[in-house]
Amino acid sequence: MRNGSARRADLLVHAQLEKHAQRPNALLDQARKGPMAPDALRRLVQADLLCLKAETVAYATLLARFPDGPAGELFVRLNEALRARRPQLEQCAAALGASRAPLAYRDGAFGAFAFPSMVSWVSLHAERAAASLAVHSDFAAYFPACQELVRLLDAAGVDVPERFRDCYSAPLPEELLSLAADVVEDGLRRGDETATATAVADLLRVSLDGFWQFAAEGPPAARSAADTPATAAN
Repeated sequence: MRNGSARRADLLVHAQLEKHAQRPNALLDQARKGPMAPDALRRLVQADLLCLKAETVAYATLLARFPDGPAGELFVRLNEALRARRPQLEQCAAALGASRAPLAYRDGAFGAFAFPSMVSWVSLHAERAAASLAVHSDFAAYFPACQELVRLLDAAGVDVPERFRDCYSAPLPEELLSLAADVVEDGLRRGDETATATAVADLLRVSLDGFWQFAAEGPPAARSAADTPATAAN
């Protein structure tokens, strides 16, 4: 809020938060049903590392496109934050044994690539307001979901490495969220379209569904193979 009234950016952010609250999450749904298989946590970390690679390049690209004003500051700080997170994720992967089981690059694994694909498109084509609202939507959805996952694992008595717990219980980066909202407002003042910003943020949030689904269940092709009974020998 500014000067006692809501900025357009604040209204867009609020609308996104309401959508987050209503959206299902396949990994959290699985965690609520009972103890989670270690493979799901391994896939989560593997998919996260894949996303991080795409995001690091995406924010550098956005910085090159929008180097001035609050946008420049946002994309510099986002890139720094992700580079700092990479060692944490790699340590999680090592602790879970995920580094010894590479992400499957095969048919049916698209869910793991849905978010990287979308954030790459955002980096190349989105306007300031759209890119920043998408960033805000991503962080506002991702961090609380991770915190809830750790809570559910603890409540179920699932033994997870401390490195995983520390990494995935990280608090919301409130300063980055506030800066992202400022960039949304700056973009709207420059003439960016409200409807476009909303549509791009919605698409990025939908791409996160694939991320959580892959972590929860793995590639559909692998699930089908695992669920198919072996043919009896003649």
